[in-house]
Amino acid sequence: MGTRKSAPFISLQINGKYKDFTDFYDENKDVIYENILNVFKEFKNTRKKSLALFVSAKIMNVDWETEFIFHKEESIVLKRDLIPYFEMIEDYEKCYEIKNLYQELTNKN
Repeated sequence: MGTRKSAPFISLQINGKYKDFTDFYDENKDVIYENILNVFKEFKNTRKKSLALFVSAKIMNVDWETEFIFHKEESIVLKRDLIPYFEMIEDYEKCYEIKNLYQELTNKN
């Protein structure tokens, strides 16, 4: 992996050993999506154009890490990915929160 330009906004170390990426993703989707939401919430408080979420884990006995870079202009992620997930798990309060955040970030009412 290349060198990061700066420290990520959120660094997420996920402990456990996973047999494959699907196993890892299925088990940790909630915490990953919560942290993506936290990244977008921070856009209300910062002038930065992008924020990073760094995720590391052990998958198939191999250290795995990746850095997701999000831009405020990519807030469609909130509606496209996060709301359907939280609807699926019936967390409607979170859906409402995400909808309001999306409207705030895009100035859509």
